[in-house]
Amino acid sequence: MSAIEVIKRRLKEDRIPETPEELGRKKKRPREVAFMDVNLCFPCGKCPEFCPVQCIEYLRPGSVPGRGVQPVQDRFQECIGCYICVEVCSLLTDYDAIRMYDTSFVEEVLGVKVGDQPPEEPIPAQPYEEYFSEGGLYRHLGKGSRIREKMSAEERAIFARERARG
Repeated sequence: MSAIEVIKRRLKEDRIPETPEELGRKKKRPREVAFMDVNLCFPCGKCPEFCPVQCIEYLRPGSVPGRGVQPVQDRFQECIGCYICVEVCSLLTDYDAIRMYDTSFVEEVLGVKVGDQPPEEPIPAQPYEEYFSEGGLYRHLGKGSRIREKMSAEERAIFARERARG
């Protein structure tokens, strides 16, 4: 069993939204959406690799001043709320740079509407550092890993092996 299979199985047990088997698109409005803490993200490329709707991208050059390789951020209006990026970041990298936020709260804070379909044209990701990064207004309200504390010794060993392989 691979680490990503453990994550998907555990998230299914928690009744997290179904992830499409193949790359898919958002089909309903999620209860929560992901935001990356751009100050904690050391762009390893793991979360974009595993995102089932491919809504995570590297920020444009200069988005976060002083960083050569820019961190990643999701296009939250395309997010399906599956928690896979949160678990991958927390369990495969130990960076723990991704949190989930209540969709209604995000709409209120950012003055946007998150619908049941992605926007016609993708809206480029932004850093949102002042809101969802350490020292930001709302980082403390985000939810991290849902499965870390529930993992068995065997599952922990799977993650340790995969982290060691890089």
